[in-house]
Amino acid sequence: MGFFMKEHDIYVGSMLDDLNLRFAPPQGGKEHSGGIDEMVELQKEFQIFKDGRPFATSVTSLHIGGGANHEAKNRFYAYLKYLRRETSNVKGKDGDAAIVAALIKDLAAKKPLPVYFSNHDLRESAGVIIKDKARPLFYMDQDYLWISFPSAPRSADGAAKKAAKKKK
Repeated sequence: MGFFMKEHDIYVGSMLDDLNLRFAPPQGGKEHSGGIDEMVELQKEFQIFKDGRPFATSVTSLHIGGGANHEAKNRFYAYLKYLRRETSNVKGKDGDAAIVAALIKDLAAKKPLPVYFSNHDLRESAGVIIKDKARPLFYMDQDYLWISFPSAPRSADGAAKKAAKKKK
């Protein structure tokens, strides 16, 4: 994300936190609507995630990153748009399409899993990584749909891209 976020890379964690809160595990009964339960209802009503619609467009409609400054938010959205040019661990799907398909499937499931978004070092593993059922948080006894974005530090962007190409 370094190339996209530039001096705003300090916001990456809070942008991921915003995503993770929107897709968080249920926090109680009906009076505590939010997280994955709310996302299931929003998906049913508005089809926020749809085949052919970029993940970035859906994230924008959820106002993710709205607490950051406009430049940081827009750079984050530009990064998300870029994911269509990244590979994924889902056969036949680029990073963007793989994320959208995974979210559509999860939100339509009989028992949808909360979703955890993270990032990983592009120099170690290229492309978007999706795990249908994982436990990314050691301190929570909770299964998640886990989606990890490839990232590299600003200073290593050129090196990261070269390393990623070698691994393909």
